[in-house]
Amino acid sequence: MNRFAQIKHTFSTVGATYDTHAVVQRLVAQRLAEKVQGKPNAKGCVLEVGCGTGLLSTHLVPQAQTYLLTDVALPLLERAWRKVADQPHVVPLVVDGERLCFTASFDLIVANLALHWFQDPKAAIGRLVASLKPGGELYLTVCGNNSLHEWRMAHHVAEAPCGVLDFPSFGQFKEWFPLTGKRHVEEEWVTFKPENALSFLRSLKGMGSHLAHPGHTPLPPQSLRKVMQVFDEDPQVSCQILYGYYQKPEKMREE
Repeated sequence: MNRFAQIKHTFSTVGATYDTHAVVQRLVAQRLAEKVQGKPNAKGCVLEVGCGTGLLSTHLVPQAQTYLLTDVALPLLERAWRKVADQPHVVPLVVDGERLCFTASFDLIVANLALHWFQDPKAAIGRLVASLKPGGELYLTVCGNNSLHEWRMAHHVAEAPCGVLDFPSFGQFKEWFPLTGKRHVEEEWVTFKPENALSFLRSLKGMGSHLAHPGHTPLPPQSLRKVMQVFDEDPQVSCQILYGYYQKPEKMREE
């Protein structure tokens, strides 16, 4: 099974449990919605990439003229759709957000904590930008490379390899946006305290976020127990959330 198929399968199995565990995702969706709501482009044709169960969609759908609700996992998309099904201007579609199949142009494109699952996020951002109308805006959130450092440190202390994804740094994320137009990146730290390592791992699995980076081999039980014991000395998880913004120029400079 290739990486894309793994991701699609994993997220297709967590529809019933995702909302229960998505504490950080829900908070970041609220923060992102606050940045977008009221903007003129949010009242036009909007594309949401990786909608999940609709944590962001429910905030943005009411003011849009047309809203394309997309995700690679049908079970998640169906749950998001049920939350906004009374809105006739919403169109649900199973779409690979990394490789858009649209020829339409959008006033606004949003994606909440989906980008770090892409195999080539920089190229994906380029395709998203290409799908914007002149003056259109792109809002993205992603976990930064300092996220989950407590869990990483527990692995380091236990002398065990860690399978956490390779998240982008602040500078790297900003460089993924084109130099043309307006671009801006800011960060926010979100910290929560799970009961223990087992609770944290169950939460990751309940959201589909337990999928390790490519090439990682699961730890043997003895090594995993050692990591969990170290983590349980002070169970805490910090997430570095990066908010990225790009606005396409009204008129591209002629070469």
